[in-house]
Amino acid sequence: MITFTLQLPPLSDDQQFQLEEALLKVPRVDAFGMDAGTGLFTVSAAKETLRDLVATLYGWASNYPGMLLQTAVACGEEDAMILGKHSPNDMIHYLAGCA
Repeated sequence: MITFTLQLPPLSDDQQFQLEEALLKVPRVDAFGMDAGTGLFTVSAAKETLRDLVATLYGWASNYPGMLLQTAVACGEEDAMILGKHSPNDMIHYLAGCA
């Protein structure tokens, strides 16, 4: 399993619910809830589900103006990647390197 952190801006209850719901629809993905104080959301996924997971993240963020540029993925000590500044393929390769 790969574990990474989503760095999110403050979300409405509806946005957070929709994110959790979208992530839980992807097989072999566990979402551990957002820390309201920091905007960090921990996610674990099987490596073989990364394509579906990344598509889900881009799809969810695309539903909200500016969210692609406000949502980042962080993996360990690596620099975070902002969804709107990288292609889905770049994000898949980045996440595949997570320990």
